[in-house]
Amino acid sequence: MEQQLPLTQPFVAPSASALGLNDQSCNECRRRKGRCDRQLPECGPCARNKRHCLYERHSKTPLTRKHLTSVEEKLRQAEMRARQMEKRAQMAEARLAHESSQLVPMKGWEPAPGATSGERTTAAGNLAPPLTQTCNPAREGIRTPTEFNNSPHLASYPEVPSLWQYVDEEFDSDQQIATSPILPEVSNNEPHVMPHEFEAPPSETDDFSWDEQSSADHYESHHVPVTSELEDEPNVADGMASLRIDTEGGSGYLGMASGAAMLRLLLPDAEHRGQRASHGHQRTASSFEPKSVVDQGYVPTPVFEARRIGEIDLDAAIASYFAVYHLSYPIVHEPTFRAQYSQVIPRPSGRSWYALAYMLGAIGLFTTATGHVTRDLDLFEAAKANISIGSLESGNLPLVQVLVLMSNYLQKRNKPNSGYNYLGLALHMAMGLGLHKEFQNWRITPLAMEIRRRVWWCLQVFAVGAMVTFGRPLSWPAHGIEVALPLNVDDRDLTNVSPSLPPAKSGITTYSAVAAQARFHLATNDIYTKVISVNFPTASELLQLDEQRIEAWRLLWHHDQQTVPPKYRLSRSIMEWRFRNFRIIMYRPFVIRNVLQQRAGKPTVNPESPTGTAISRCLHEAHQSITSICSFWDSNEHNRMAAWYALYFLFQASLIPIMSLRNNPSSELASSWRDQIHTVIRILDSMMTVNPSSRECRLVILRLCGDFLHISTDPGNFDESLSLHPVEESPQTQLSGVYAMMWPSASPAIDTDMMMPDDSWVDFFASTQPGQTLLGDEYPVDEAR
Repeated sequence: MEQQLPLTQPFVAPSASALGLNDQSCNECRRRKGRCDRQLPECGPCARNKRHCLYERHSKTPLTRKHLTSVEEKLRQAEMRARQMEKRAQMAEARLAHESSQLVPMKGWEPAPGATSGERTTAAGNLAPPLTQTCNPAREGIRTPTEFNNSPHLASYPEVPSLWQYVDEEFDSDQQIATSPILPEVSNNEPHVMPHEFEAPPSETDDFSWDEQSSADHYESHHVPVTSELEDEPNVADGMASLRIDTEGGSGYLGMASGAAMLRLLLPDAEHRGQRASHGHQRTASSFEPKSVVDQGYVPTPVFEARRIGEIDLDAAIASYFAVYHLSYPIVHEPTFRAQYSQVIPRPSGRSWYALAYMLGAIGLFTTATGHVTRDLDLFEAAKANISIGSLESGNLPLVQVLVLMSNYLQKRNKPNSGYNYLGLALHMAMGLGLHKEFQNWRITPLAMEIRRRVWWCLQVFAVGAMVTFGRPLSWPAHGIEVALPLNVDDRDLTNVSPSLPPAKSGITTYSAVAAQARFHLATNDIYTKVISVNFPTASELLQLDEQRIEAWRLLWHHDQQTVPPKYRLSRSIMEWRFRNFRIIMYRPFVIRNVLQQRAGKPTVNPESPTGTAISRCLHEAHQSITSICSFWDSNEHNRMAAWYALYFLFQASLIPIMSLRNNPSSELASSWRDQIHTVIRILDSMMTVNPSSRECRLVILRLCGDFLHISTDPGNFDESLSLHPVEESPQTQLSGVYAMMWPSASPAIDTDMMMPDDSWVDFFASTQPGQTLLGDEYPVDEAR
């Protein structure tokens, strides 16, 4: 781990005696068959006899990992010392210029006397280096996630750039690397302040972790007198985000809009003040947490005996997690966690890591189960016992990972609202840790930066996916996200000793799924916002957005990953079902309106019109979803995770043929709808032992359209009374039923009013009422809206 050298440390140049010995004799001694002492740079015999000493292997190095690592370390140390010397020189020049000018303008920004057009004096008297805006080819044609989300069309999907530069690219003596997406123009009369001067990265690899459970709070709670303020400088609790100016005092991420950002520029000793303010108040995350007497086990938890944790094979449960769940949601870096779990490297301080270990075990047991399972609940309670409401007064990466995994686990355990609350906590803590930002000149290893990216985008995948599932408004930030997408690499290609990021691979890796889903949500968040808004978009608008966003994403996703290894089939299939389900959500209002119009005897929609295309696309995606899920279920291993996702997307897709068949059983597509529903029922029957919820879904389907599934196609057994008449339910009753099926967790008395507050859906389906003007692309009323 690279440590920054203090500016006061003197630089010691390597001496000639430190060059050591060569591994072979020199050419002259070998030619003369004499004894060579192999001294560098000149051996003793050649020096005494004044011969030309030459070592043949100076230009040849052993091609070993050990030697290459040694050379890289020497190079890193040399570059680091060079940067430190350069910074010392710049500071000395700045102090000299300040003392010679004896003028510090505090009311504005003015050029220093004698400064060139490329130099500016700040209000603190520090001389900023000359700014030269260089062209960065890596940024040309590349958009940030915010630009990606707001782009009117998506012809291609380039990698999102990173504002973070590894230490090897930190600073060049002649120019400052310009990697920010927006660089203001620099005039000859106005000074320039770079954005990174406001937003400084943390100086340690602890990122923006914080702990506000201060020792003073602990002692006050036990009625113990606190040290007098006269004895030491107090650690100010800064709720205004204006006083904490240190980057390593545990203040969390404070962005450019905070008062602390401006204070960093105005106080030349900001770094030292921050260190003094936090001096004596630093502690580990668990310093003041009470130690429970019942904590036992290799991974401690207060409920070790109560929940009989010792009877559970935690090692096997964690291995199951990485074998299945991790391939779709790699929020935890497997090699690092396994090394911490085995105590090969130290475990992070505090109880958050213990909770994380038990959460991995709980999810591993649940997702890989092939039948009824309950011991995962014990592991979840063991994880929950290691965190408390007081845990929210600290912030660290393991705690974010725990909250995210708890959220998804609770959703799969049929507690969606509880999981939704955990998700909100995780999102706010992640932004407090600055996971949404990357910085220039950040002294952090490439692996640590990549882990931050994976955690952030896994959080995005869970958050947006949950909001779409529940039909709730997006609370994911649409702007200010400046972090690159996860790199598509194998774990062995990026390790803790990697000096730089490796090139991305073209095939499927563990991180392909989260990157693909993150791109998908970036492309479709705007569409989802329109779909759930009061002013529902027209079919033409949705088709255009579909072509620009979803189809562009699908073509790239399908082209990049043609061959799918067996272990990645589930994650790949889930992504396919997800994008097809999103299209169903986009177009199903047109299907519902059309079948109710036909039931009321209204004219048939023109198949060539935008509305007709939207209806056909919805029916097609529902059919393809059912076919894909059936194919996967018949040819792959059955486990709880596969059954959970397959059941969710299967039931959502089945509602389309169910709705169509109930209201138009005499359609020419009725036979296809019946076949699809029969396929769904067959899969539900085979899924009951793995996912008990499939039984309830099967009963709902049979209750809705069971009478229409047993109609014989044999002319001799044709029952006209069943085949030619739709259900005897009013459109409003059917709409209420469809809403309950599409959002089964919603309360009809409360959530329906919340989701439909202003009769927008009634207006949309106005054509279902007899005597009303028809809506659609063929009818003027819809176009007027």
